[in-house]
Amino acid sequence: MQHNCEQVETLISGYIDDELTQQQSQQVFIHIESCAKCQALYQELKQIQSGLAAMEQATMKDSEIQQLMSDKWATTSGALGWLLLIGSVSLIVGFIVVQFFANDQLSLAMKLFISAPIAGVLFLLLSVLRQRLIARKNDRYKGVDL
Repeated sequence: MQHNCEQVETLISGYIDDELTQQQSQQVFIHIESCAKCQALYQELKQIQSGLAAMEQATMKDSEIQQLMSDKWATTSGALGWLLLIGSVSLIVGFIVVQFFANDQLSLAMKLFISAPIAGVLFLLLSVLRQRLIARKNDRYKGVDL
């Protein structure tokens, strides 16, 4: 019976969520009817499930969401953060590129060979960015609020 209990214990959650096959559900049902330990586990999990379902979800009013989204401090600090991040990353990448091409230990062919995949990724990124900016003009969800 212990081996059967171990199998059923792993299936009880699926049984409660109605995720088992018909055969598995019947096996769990029959076992729960005859085993007090598994029946107690089943009842406990059912109580947890019903308690979670009864909990009220915290939601914000539309006006509160709109106020958060249009807060001047949040938009300004966010824009400043992006500007600093993009600027500093651009400087670091620029420095690395200059150092890479100024290095005399690598031949020009090797430098081009190494930089070709990087350039390919950058061109793909710019292509996708361009497409998104063009599509943004006609985006039907542009004016949709949360």
